Amino acid sequence: MHGEFLLGAGAVLAALALSGLLFDRLRQSVIPAFILLGMAIRPLDLDEHLVQVLATTGVVLLLFFMGLEFSVGALLRDRRRIVRNGGIDLLVCFPAGALMGAWVGGGWTGALLMGGAFYVSSSAIIAKSTIELRRAADPETEVALGVLVFEDLFMALFLALLSGAVLTPEPSAGAALWGMAKAVGFFAAIVGLALYARPLLDRAFDLDSDDLFLLLAGGVVMLLSWGALAAGLSEAIGAFLAGLLLAETEHKERAERLFGPLQGLFAAVFFLGFGLSLDPSTFGAVWPYALVLAVLGIALKVLTGMWIGRRDGLPRRNALSLGLTLVPRGEFSILLAGIAVTAGAQAVGATIALLVLALSLVGTVGLRLAPEIARRVYPRKAPRSLEERGFSPALAAFDAPQPERPSDPS
Repeated sequence: MHGEFLLGAGAVLAALALSGLLFDRLRQSVIPAFILLGMAIRPLDLDEHLVQVLATTGVVLLLFFMGLEFSVGALLRDRRRIVRNGGIDLLVCFPAGALMGAWVGGGWTGALLMGGAFYVSSSAIIAKSTIELRRAADPETEVALGVLVFEDLFMALFLALLSGAVLTPEPSAGAALWGMAKAVGFFAAIVGLALYARPLLDRAFDLDSDDLFLLLAGGVVMLLSWGALAAGLSEAIGAFLAGLLLAETEHKERAERLFGPLQGLFAAVFFLGFGLSLDPSTFGAVWPYALVLAVLGIALKVLTGMWIGRRDGLPRRNALSLGLTLVPRGEFSILLAGIAVTAGAQAVGATIALLVLALSLVGTVGLRLAPEIARRVYPRKAPRSLEERGFSPALAAFDAPQPERPSDPS
């Protein structure tokens, strides 16, 4: 039995590495590679309990890392700009996705899930691509990060709403409001701890041994994830807040360094587990919906990004590049697709899966080509002559190119 486990685990990890390497060589996000691999090996007899445990650990560490990227102080300092830009993105994209979810046929549950999956961009894909393409210093990158911050914070609260509206045996408006109240209380407690107990946290995590630091931080992540579950919320909320808590200490960089390899491993297994949960036979009925959603998703994100960029004072080229940057969907959308499958909305889950596969691929290409596309759409114009600007022909003659004089033969 142990031999079969080792053989299966080794084969799966090797397959994950090879599929990720292939997509990386193609300069694509590795997320679709892991999902497609899960769908491909679905007919095999894998240990479902093991995959579920690893996938749960993966999503916990993935959300922990997302929380680790935030700074409560920075959020409070730039809150008006973040809320303004993020609010535009939310008010444009979420209702459109919700309407499409109702069209797919998932009812109000499907509308909520599709609205969230359609709205939220992939922080993982965008951040990874921005670093690889060396575009961190571009003017639109700072604006994009502010939008992503708002999206991720909104999605954390949205998951709490779903805890009362979708994940309970008897969903109701009261349960949804109670779920939101518990989430807000949970958030307030952790944020208050991060802001006012920083010296205590700094001392608690001031350990010489990296091994002990890893154990303590991992214990905090798992305990807060359990606390969120005990409060009737998603474990993802607890993991996100654990990252937010540790990000306020002086040990943030150490946590990123030590948890980085683990996050990559378990996140890969999370996407693999999602692929295993999908039934490819359901794609035939939903691919037209996914195609319409993908086209609409690209158009709305590009237009919304341009709107946000221009309001933020970016030139038209950079505003268009911002819109192209926000196109990819990924981890949160996958999380919502998994909730849809669990809630029995198979069509919604399959549609979201196809949407993520399409937009993670197209979005990665768009990110890479964004500067070139922006240059072609908005080419630099040559300066207009004086006559074109309304001056008299006599005065404009001074601005005209002068013919070359023949050289003096002497």
